[in-house]
Amino acid sequence: MSEGRPPANMCRELGYVTRYAGSGFFNTILGFITIFSTMALGVSPLLSNVAGYVVGFFLGFVLSKRFVFMANGNFISESVRYLVAFMVAFLCNLTVLAVALEKFTVAPYLAQLGAAVIYTTLMYIFTRYFVFRVG
Repeated sequence: MSEGRPPANMCRELGYVTRYAGSGFFNTILGFITIFSTMALGVSPLLSNVAGYVVGFFLGFVLSKRFVFMANGNFISESVRYLVAFMVAFLCNLTVLAVALEKFTVAPYLAQLGAAVIYTTLMYIFTRYFVFRVG
């Protein structure tokens, strides 16, 4: 390693995080358009949240596999692991949303944003270390 250069594994991780953030930006926009549109139509915040995450589920898998981690693993096993990761992260998302709305009476739009932070963080960790198992 030369002076002043970060280690290769740090550069690789930064690449993953950067690509994850970029792909997540588009997926998040799509998800929030769905969530906020359905809320504006009178659908409850919890059901709106479910609708938004269902819409982004498939796009998230494809972007993570092909663009973020460039994984070459078995499609079926990665799909199953992604579904498990999604379910765990999404249940955490719903829990945060419900607690924010019911216990702390946080405004619904702000509560959606907080729940999304939890989901996004967990999904990065899960996809990085459990779903795609790259470098």
